[in-house]
Amino acid sequence: MDPFVSALEELAESLLAGEDPEQVLPDLAEEHGLPLQALRNRAQRAFGPLETYKQRQADLKKERDQTARRRDPVFAGASFLAAVASLNPKLSAEDRRAEIERLAAEYDVDPAAHKEAIERLRPR
Repeated sequence: MDPFVSALEELAESLLAGEDPEQVLPDLAEEHGLPLQALRNRAQRAFGPLETYKQRQADLKKERDQTARRRDPVFAGASFLAAVASLNPKLSAEDRRAEIERLAAEYDVDPAAHKEAIERLRPR
């Protein structure tokens, strides 16, 4: 197997864990017996800018999740209600209402359609 493949897989895991690419690359190059600059070049071609890899992956995941919710209104409603259920119970009524509106926009649901469920989730 190409030694770059396993090195790039390990690099991706490290970047997603929040490690600094400038610290990880030399270790991986040495561990896999690869020239550092060659590994850096291959990584940049494969992943783009290494400094922003983690954020770009998070953005892609969020986009995939939003696409899945748009395709399935039941999933969108359930995800919305789960997010409402996890709201801080110490929020004021006004802040809670604003947060529910924000979540409704994020999950692309009509909060009025979930009014009864939201009422059951209201903190006592």
